[in-house]
Amino acid sequence: MKKQIVRLTAGAIVVGATAFVLPAQEPHWQPVTRNLSASPARLLPPVVSQTHPVRIIRTTVDRHGRPTVSSRTATDRDAAGALITQGQHAAGAVSVELDAPVTVAQVDPYLPAQWDLARTRVDGAWPRSTGAGITVAVVDSGVDATHPDLAGQVLPGADFITGVEGTAIDPHGHGTHVAGTIAALTGNGAGIAGMAPDARILPVRVLGANGSGYMSDVANGIAYAAEHGADVINMSISSTTQVAAVSNAVAYARSKGVVVVAAAGNSRAQGSPVSFPAADEGVIAVSATAADNTVAGYSNRGGYVDVAAPGNDILSTFPGGNYVRMNGTSMAAPHVAAVAALLKGADRTLTPQQVEAALTSSATDLGVPGRDDDFGAGLLDAAAALATLTPPAPAAPTSRATPSPTTPSPSETATTPPPTAETPAPTTEPTQAPTATPTETAPPATAVPSPSTPSPSETTTAPTTPPASPTPSAAPTQPAPTQAAPTQAAPAKPVIRLVRPGPGKLTVVITGVQGVPVEIQQYTGEWRTIRTYQATTIARFVDLVPGLEHRVVVSGATSDVIRL
Repeated sequence: MKKQIVRLTAGAIVVGATAFVLPAQEPHWQPVTRNLSASPARLLPPVVSQTHPVRIIRTTVDRHGRPTVSSRTATDRDAAGALITQGQHAAGAVSVELDAPVTVAQVDPYLPAQWDLARTRVDGAWPRSTGAGITVAVVDSGVDATHPDLAGQVLPGADFITGVEGTAIDPHGHGTHVAGTIAALTGNGAGIAGMAPDARILPVRVLGANGSGYMSDVANGIAYAAEHGADVINMSISSTTQVAAVSNAVAYARSKGVVVVAAAGNSRAQGSPVSFPAADEGVIAVSATAADNTVAGYSNRGGYVDVAAPGNDILSTFPGGNYVRMNGTSMAAPHVAAVAALLKGADRTLTPQQVEAALTSSATDLGVPGRDDDFGAGLLDAAAALATLTPPAPAAPTSRATPSPTTPSPSETATTPPPTAETPAPTTEPTQAPTATPTETAPPATAVPSPSTPSPSETTTAPTTPPASPTPSAAPTQPAPTQAAPTQAAPAKPVIRLVRPGPGKLTVVITGVQGVPVEIQQYTGEWRTIRTYQATTIARFVDLVPGLEHRVVVSGATSDVIRL
């Protein structure tokens, strides 16, 4: 810990903490002012020395309306007092304060499976949105962009620890775990399923390899994310000290329409001290639940908690192509950030206030009736959150003649290519119907290491694929005439949604049916079936012909036409 702080301190003395130049823009927002007239003696601790240095944060607002955070380190009281005075008189100054440590909000990794996806009903939200076109910033320990389950999901980001832009590394592992919950590849036949599978991750590293850092870097990371296209910011980090630099950065991000989510903290055993940035104004604070819908034993409680999400035994990605299970409000927060991405993907005009209202008004009430300090508004419900939005207008019918989907012409049948290495058939989503029972979940068949020294329970091989769902019991032998009517026995019509992640790429989301044949058809003067597979909730294709129109046919239903 001391080595990390000393290294960061040395960097701060030479270059401060402002590593990136942000583009000019002038949003409307109200800065938080703090300590502009306070005496240095009141702000400083009793001892300031080489062994007890202090970092002074100065936040200014430039002529373009952007918050700029800088931090300098002092090793004696006179130097520290001078830095405070300089900061108070700087042009555009809005706050001067002592820097505060921040750490990841996690507990320990162990136990299997993605029970959390079923509990939050995310599959019920996918027909409406998969997060396509949305960017979620992970302000954390970095993200391992080379992980196979995050391939193509991670954008160039920023590293406020090394001062480098464009890289995506994670020497700790925490940020990679968070990113996987949000946007791991889904339906690719390997690994886990992300909750917003078509969203993209913007990695913003503000924590060192030991999982700790400074709130000044967090403030700069928030501002960077807001300036570089983030629609949602997730912060699975926790500090017991409120820092105005972070409060201002949050206000700035929200002024640009960014939804900000943070972990509520894991100090319940210590009396649930208020955790920041979760308790900052405008931040959606997330507590953690266990598989039995009780509040997690470590999860902070308090009036700042807005909503709860699964936080125990959460399986997700980890550097080196691995998967680990972790506990913590750190694991709960990305569930909420992912559903915020789904909401923004369904309606880009939603404001941060509207997204928060959709999340809290649709939550499943837990604990005492109504809002409470353990669960906030209740347990996250992705399907219900999406259902709060105005239904989309029906798509205009295509003008082309549509052949019967159940009786393809001989030419269509003859030209259907078999799966090959160049055109792989999709595989079933690995977490098709997760439950809270470990033996009934389907995590990847990969050893799951601990991020530190693994114990036997932490480095277990993932359970095998769950058994098929039991066959429904037979109908009564002598039903009433109305029960035997064919219209009531007919199966529900599937809902099909197509998403274009990029040229030649297609994500197919199907609800209502599973395991039945699906046809992908392409229009080249006539509709031809170019691919068939067995229906699963999400399937991805990356090798289709760009520029041509495609559609999907399954169980008598035909999707809208999409041009790739």
